[in-house]
Amino acid sequence: MAKQNRSRAHTLLKAAAGLSGEIGADLVLLVADSGVTRSAVLSLNDTCPVLLVTRRNRFLQGIESLGIRRLRLDFDDVSHLERVRQGIMLGMEAGHIKKGSRLICLANVMEHGGVDTLMTVDTRWEFEDFDPESLAPLAGDLPVEVVKSVLDIALDIGREGREGEQVGTLFVLGDSDRVLANSRVMTYDPFRGYSKRERNICDPVNREGVKEVALMDGAFIVQEDGVIRSGCRYITSYVGGLTLPKGLGARHVAAAAVTKNTNAIAVAVSESTGTVRAFRRGEIVLRRDPGRRIAR
Repeated sequence: MAKQNRSRAHTLLKAAAGLSGEIGADLVLLVADSGVTRSAVLSLNDTCPVLLVTRRNRFLQGIESLGIRRLRLDFDDVSHLERVRQGIMLGMEAGHIKKGSRLICLANVMEHGGVDTLMTVDTRWEFEDFDPESLAPLAGDLPVEVVKSVLDIALDIGREGREGEQVGTLFVLGDSDRVLANSRVMTYDPFRGYSKRERNICDPVNREGVKEVALMDGAFIVQEDGVIRSGCRYITSYVGGLTLPKGLGARHVAAAAVTKNTNAIAVAVSESTGTVRAFRRGEIVLRRDPGRRIAR
């Protein structure tokens, strides 16, 4: 089976080399943990620059000295296609992938090990709203791809609502132990008993479920790796000394308070307007309009 996986991977790498010239690809993104040889990657790199994204430190270790760029992907509990998306964002954040680049992506999607899928991605369309420079001040030490996932869901909720109703909600990301200590359960925890993968906010498979839970009152508490620690939480942080624009309600006060008293960031969706505001250290650091709201 390992030999078959290597053969298939090498065939796809050769196909990527040929396709790169036909479509004018700027880079080949290789998302893999096994089943690809150093010589095959070097041969592909001679045709089109390769960026290797892997979860395994030992996989093709030292290949950087031969001119291949390499990034480490830290999250295990996400789907294979989500790893491709995260790999692109990591590449953009590191400056290896420019906005507007045309990519060939090689990854494992259907089986374990090796590479079994080739796809093309035009970042002018699929990643037009991703700006690493604007997200960096908000994310701080948090992974940009996790912050981006939270913002994407928040914007969807602000624009779409749920079941014909306008919905507001709050996500608190990072420093989850202290955030839990600054909050309490409002009702039962809808995420209790699920696996980490089923609770990972970065996995597109879970997004509709997250939007469904947003209909309920309370905040989502999200770990640094994107796993939702708890839902339906009431924030109990001290609210003294906050300075917020007039017209913002209790949800935004809670977002400001919890980020002032912990090292977390918070993303609040306004129920009345759908506007998304992100907070750090008690202050609004990012505001995004979700666009035209879908009518009831």
